[in-house]
Amino acid sequence: MVGSTVGHVTILVVLMMIGFAQSATPPGIAKNPTEAKCEDPSFKQCHNLVHVCPKFCDNGCYVHCPSCKPICNNSTMKSPPPYVTPQSPQSPPTPTPPSPSSPMPTPPSPSPPTWTPPALQGAKARCKNRNYPQCYATVHACPPSCPGKCEVDCVSCKPVCSCDMPGAVCQDPRFIGADGITFYFHGKKDKDFCLVTDDNLHINGHFIGKRNHNMGRDFTWVQSIGILFDNHKLQIGALKTSTWDDSIDRIFIKFDGENIILPETEGSKWQSSSTTITRIQDTNDVIVEVENMFRISAKVVPITKQESRIHNYDITDDDCFAHLDLKFKFFSLGDKVDGVLGQTYKSNYVSKVKMGVLMPVMGGDDKFLSAGLFATDCLVTKFKGGASIEEVSPLNMQLPSVRCQSGILDGRGVVCKK
Repeated sequence: MVGSTVGHVTILVVLMMIGFAQSATPPGIAKNPTEAKCEDPSFKQCHNLVHVCPKFCDNGCYVHCPSCKPICNNSTMKSPPPYVTPQSPQSPPTPTPPSPSSPMPTPPSPSPPTWTPPALQGAKARCKNRNYPQCYATVHACPPSCPGKCEVDCVSCKPVCSCDMPGAVCQDPRFIGADGITFYFHGKKDKDFCLVTDDNLHINGHFIGKRNHNMGRDFTWVQSIGILFDNHKLQIGALKTSTWDDSIDRIFIKFDGENIILPETEGSKWQSSSTTITRIQDTNDVIVEVENMFRISAKVVPITKQESRIHNYDITDDDCFAHLDLKFKFFSLGDKVDGVLGQTYKSNYVSKVKMGVLMPVMGGDDKFLSAGLFATDCLVTKFKGGASIEEVSPLNMQLPSVRCQSGILDGRGVVCKK
């Protein structure tokens, strides 16, 4: 009898232990559970912490490290649970025991993480046209294709490479015609070529360069332009420079024989009748606009050591071959317009360059050659006015003698810095 009682007690204890074990198992855990753990060491509070997969995970599970929760492998969850970046541990203040009548304080809610946009790298540009208030003054990083300089198209509010739009003349010299087709016109160093010629507008470019004996031609760049319109003449150029410093102004502007000196401040302006000249940077970058005729952006840039190395220009320390990057916008050209760039504005123009090659070259040096910066004697000339305008030699751009007594170089608007 005693033995039977002991046996019943033993069975009862075993059943109670089994029931306790079952009740201690959290709901949703399988009888033969699988396990998973966070493998990402950057989540220190969860890394290597073992979790048991829920019983409804037919194919096992993984641990979502930010939330530190097991997720079924076949889960359709599209986004992780919200995650608050853990704060750096701090020494807790010494708690003050509350009085029996005081309610327990409510712990403060953790502040949500803040996101700071990454800093813009490289050169930056912004919209400078107040007529587009949604884009005006918004800063943009220049595209990878032109990390050193660009501008913002205020209409689309996007940064664009200045030399990648129709009407551009940049680099060696690389033209983009009104038809959007890119071509090169090398010309010859120390010569002048007609870029645009129309009834009441004529633009010549003075080319500087170096002879490349391996290629049988000159490396060339547009150093200055001479513009004839109505009875006016306008000259814009880059001053010869040895070592480049963008904080020193190296742009030269002359209107009807008068040297134009603009304060070295972005937005400074000179105006005469229908002509306006405005700085768009403190130095080396201006916009010239003649009402109802044209707008020209002119920026003085050097040949950098990197460019010289890549293209084998062999630029030495005595001359960085400062030149102009230009962008033209015309408002009233006739259909007979001609010139290296001007011909592309004809309504029936068909590009003559060989497409599909690495460097499509526009020929015709002879028909575009001019006797001087303000000469209108090229074979394709259309200009009918300005016959009495005095010729200005591009050699005046070299400034062979300079004096820095008052900080101004012979009144030409260039600041000396010691």
